[in-house]
Amino acid sequence: MGLRFGVIADTAEECAEGLALLARLAQLGVEVTVVQRPAQIAGDRWMARADGDL
Repeated sequence: MGLRFGVIADTAEECAEGLALLARLAQLGVEVTVVQRPAQIAGDRWMARADGDL
């Protein structure tokens, strides 16, 4: 089963922390692959994306 995750944060550091939390899903058997590293989007917001597979 495919899953898609998005992280939106105020800073690049917070965005990276969000991705690190997603990596903890491996403990539940979800394989998470980062498909978009943290990038600044409109204004001062940051976004990253990851895909997961059960």
